[in-house]
Amino acid sequence: MTVELDGTLLAKRQTEWEHWLANPDRNPLSTGADFVGSEVRLENELCVYVQDSRYSDGLIASGLIVTKRPCQTVFDLTPAEIAATHALLAEVRAHLDFTVQPGGYTVGWNVFPAGGAHIPHVHLHVIPRWNRDLAAGAGVRYFLKAAAQASEGQPVGICPAGPDDLNTVKALVESLSLGASSLTFEGCTFWLATRNAQAVGCIGLEHGDGASLLRSACVHPDWQGQGVGGRLAQAALGAARGRGDRAVYLFSSHAGGYWARLGFVQVPTAELSAALPGTPQVRSGECRGWIQGELAWKLDFSG
Repeated sequence: MTVELDGTLLAKRQTEWEHWLANPDRNPLSTGADFVGSEVRLENELCVYVQDSRYSDGLIASGLIVTKRPCQTVFDLTPAEIAATHALLAEVRAHLDFTVQPGGYTVGWNVFPAGGAHIPHVHLHVIPRWNRDLAAGAGVRYFLKAAAQASEGQPVGICPAGPDDLNTVKALVESLSLGASSLTFEGCTFWLATRNAQAVGCIGLEHGDGASLLRSACVHPDWQGQGVGGRLAQAALGAARGRGDRAVYLFSSHAGGYWARLGFVQVPTAELSAALPGTPQVRSGECRGWIQGELAWKLDFSG
């Protein structure tokens, strides 16, 4: 079984929720209008149980326990209503055990649109389950975890950053405590690693004459160790080769081992400054006085 989750379901739920909030006199659960014609109806002083195949979406003998008092969520129930719901639930189970003899049950509330609710009137789902079902053994958490795992499996995309992405890049760099004061898109090219439209990494090249300075290489901690940084680096280095650079430089005091594995070798800071005198990071380092305390690295393309 496959359920397509494309990010549009929440908007639909919110639209339905707002509709019923704006039209409480027509809310089918509050008015009980749809209860007429239900196959089964059980009730006590405060609650009603209805089982109606017209609205069961193919779930055999499934039904709802609804409070008679209009009430949005389970969190709004009074102690008396909670007790009445539980008492009616026991009656419903006895009825279902006798009539359809399920092997188990799924019982629960959906709360607010993000939780799957689309009608703002509290209703407890009572769904019989059978050992013969294809979904036997799978509870609510099973499906939620499957959806989460499917989402986690969505690939991380690498794409060039556009002018509108400047603030996104800055926010990502600053969130990882990297310097962003000299970050600019002028004379530079940046790439973003994104997943589900969320930035999880970035890298940039400041272009000079025949060489480029690699900068702001960072990956969100949740995505480190999964190859995202390597893909960003290859995108930047491939672009540098494509523009005919003879070398790529970078500053790194803490990640030299990583860059060495990609072929970078340590060089004097003065060499970097001489090769890329007009780049934003070099100008910033010279003006602010931090450049002499940095380590410089170089990847030579000249062979």
